[in-house]
Amino acid sequence: IELKGVSFAYDDKRVLDELNITIPAGSFTAIIGPSGSGKTTILDLIIGLIQPVGGGVLVDEVPLQDLDIQLWRRAIGYVPQETVLLHDSVFNNVALGDPGISEADVESALQAAGAWAFTQKLTEGMHSNVGERGGMLSGGQRQRIMVARALVHRPRLLIMDEATTALDPQSEAAICETLRQLRGKQTILAISHQPALLEAADRAYRMQDGHVLLEKDLAG
Repeated sequence: IELKGVSFAYDDKRVLDELNITIPAGSFTAIIGPSGSGKTTILDLIIGLIQPVGGGVLVDEVPLQDLDIQLWRRAIGYVPQETVLLHDSVFNNVALGDPGISEADVESALQAAGAWAFTQKLTEGMHSNVGERGGMLSGGQRQRIMVARALVHRPRLLIMDEATTALDPQSEAAICETLRQLRGKQTILAISHQPALLEAADRAYRMQDGHVLLEKDLAG
């Protein structure tokens, strides 16, 4: 994924100014910066929710506007900041009622998300109820279920939108380790103002005043 010379403004307020960002396939890329620096705007541009006023977004060298946008969005797994779990089983929280998702699919997603070990220890395994709002699980466990939910459709791109902000340092470190294990299998884009993600990523950009600085590049 490439953002080439991308500018964006809300009314007369410029948020992004001729931004150049490359997210290599299979990499774990982080975009960090304070609230209001334009991180979420970049996500919205990549998902195709908004259009740049200058420059373009390319996927495999094809301009985003030339892609079937619905197909592209189905290729994205999204993990939000807020953990929203149903008062239901682990299985149903991952599958969300999709009849095309099997137990094997859910198990595979839970393993990839680093959630299989603790799921197996629950009384009824993946068919155990997580409690109201996931109250039977720790914060880190709830977030891993959210990652599994995003992975179960085998997306090409996994987006983590401030997904570790509410976690304690130990849980955040565990999620970062899960993301490190996924790189090479999944293209991962994480936005955050947390320094732990900067350490875990193989490529990291820092946002400031509508501009971007490549701060780390191990992706080649």
